[in-house]
Amino acid sequence: MEKWARRYGRSQVQFLMVCVESAGVALQFGRMFDLQGVVNSFIPSRGYMPVGFGQLGCSGFVISDPHGYFVSRKTRAYLQHGENAWSHVEELLHRNFGILPLPPQRAPKRKKAEEKKEVTENEDILSPNWVLPSVGVTSMDNEHEECEEALALLLRHPDVEALTKVMELLTEHFQHEESLMKASGFGSPGEKFSPYANHVKDHERILDIGFAELAKHQQPNSSIPEMTCSEASA
Repeated sequence: MEKWARRYGRSQVQFLMVCVESAGVALQFGRMFDLQGVVNSFIPSRGYMPVGFGQLGCSGFVISDPHGYFVSRKTRAYLQHGENAWSHVEELLHRNFGILPLPPQRAPKRKKAEEKKEVTENEDILSPNWVLPSVGVTSMDNEHEECEEALALLLRHPDVEALTKVMELLTEHFQHEESLMKASGFGSPGEKFSPYANHVKDHERILDIGFAELAKHQQPNSSIPEMTCSEASA
């Protein structure tokens, strides 16, 4: 979202991220993703949770005009539509407001040391030098590291064996993560507008994508897990 916000510029579009957990989590995200173009905010208490509707995580964007009237209550979800989710938002901005990304500006030539410093400071999760941040729970940090290593191996060797390993690790990790979230009351489990429920939905979408891809390349006599992580932990 940060790169997106910089492409459009604050004079055209305000990209707003609202953390529904705490100020600490909002600050962590701000540092993690170097949020400068995005307006990074948080709700002070549960009494400020959205009423009626809202979108969380990768489920889409809420778009309003400058007067607060909603153009879209839910854009396409990335985990369902991939890159078309971003195109959908850009299409809505263009169709409703005539807004397009700003033309790229040619920056003045700089010394190589300055360019190297900027690359280091602006590295994102796709960079090979990006360091996975801690979530403050040792077991989760260890599992995240295992999943990251398995995904890195899959990128280097995109075969059935590597994908099977990824899906096994993700399924086990998602089950464990959801059980910890539920036990600690994280994300208001059971409430209508629940970060926990949305997180579970994202887990299920990821597993659906992975198992569907695995099914395309499995041998006829091979079996693959059919259940999602929420079904397994029920």
